[in-house]
Amino acid sequence: MRLTALPLAALLLAPAGHANAQATDSATDPGQVISRWQAANATCRSPTATAVAGVGACEQRDTLSKLLAQMNYCYGPADKAGPETWAACGARVLQDSVRARTTAQFQRMGGVFVMPAVINGGTKAYFIVDSGAANVQIPEEVAEEMKRAGTLAESDFLGQRRFTLADGSALQQRVFRLKSLQIGDRTMENVLAAVGAPRSRALLGQSFLRRLSWWKIDNVKNAMEFEFTGSF
Repeated sequence: MRLTALPLAALLLAPAGHANAQATDSATDPGQVISRWQAANATCRSPTATAVAGVGACEQRDTLSKLLAQMNYCYGPADKAGPETWAACGARVLQDSVRARTTAQFQRMGGVFVMPAVINGGTKAYFIVDSGAANVQIPEEVAEEMKRAGTLAESDFLGQRRFTLADGSALQQRVFRLKSLQIGDRTMENVLAAVGAPRSRALLGQSFLRRLSWWKIDNVKNAMEFEFTGSF
């Protein structure tokens, strides 16, 4: 099932859209962009951030990562023992930034790509890679399992969101914040997700894919290759 979000839900991601506009205005000043990236990253990784603040900050951070990459800035440690930071790309920094790239294997099932993932640090699920889906989606029974395990709380839910299906019909779904979604050896924090129908398929949609710097399917290796700067 392919879902497309209607503009009604744009409020949830207002911080990210606002950041994108601001980033365009300050595109000639890398220092300002890096400062905003650092502030967004701190909120994104904060365990006390609310669901709305966490999702918005992570979306903002990953939008700014793309802008810095366009400005030929790379992310890596300033020296062998130092923390990761943004700097103009050089041979060393560029080599360090390659650490953000990874490969995750998938299986072909019925003409679709299916990938294993770990959600909220403990629940394993198999996701169909669906670039036409607006959000990550998990079946209702998986959400209920996470509630019973204590890894999904009511404070993670963000209300209802209206979607349109491929045939033009509409439905309402509960949307919520996944605190973490791990694909291969990369973990993305605060991912916007929707609760699907019982026994539906988990979908790896645009709320995950759009936050990557880039991704591609390798049909020889049966793998998805991607780069995610916020993963370390």
